[in-house]
Amino acid sequence: MAGLLFPKKDWLDGEELVGRLMNSFNEDRKLNVDVQEFSDHYEVKADLPGFEKAEITVEYDSEILIIAAEHAEQKAETTGRYLRKERSTTALRRQFVVKNVDENQITATFENGVLTLNLPKLEADRSTPKKIDIQ
Repeated sequence: MAGLLFPKKDWLDGEELVGRLMNSFNEDRKLNVDVQEFSDHYEVKADLPGFEKAEITVEYDSEILIIAAEHAEQKAETTGRYLRKERSTTALRRQFVVKNVDENQITATFENGVLTLNLPKLEADRSTPKKIDIQ
């Protein structure tokens, strides 16, 4: 009977609310990436607004591409009192399996908060995919 008089409000459920807030927080801190494949190379674009080039690391090892960025808070003397402080250390990291890459020819540029990687393929795709008949 109590359930009828006081129905559970999903948005008021504390555990669910915290979960939703954390998911929203994590989405805001996600490293957004586009990966495009061409016949002779892959192109990766990653949004890194607010980061400096020196704060970004790109590695390619054993067919794994790793993009990482870390921005540490600057410790400055201040006489004011913070009413709200959300800017602090931020670390983002994504990794992908990218095969058939000539790791010695990978290039990277960083402009206007966008990291662009060009990963040339060892062998360009010149064949069409083979269709497999299902018996």
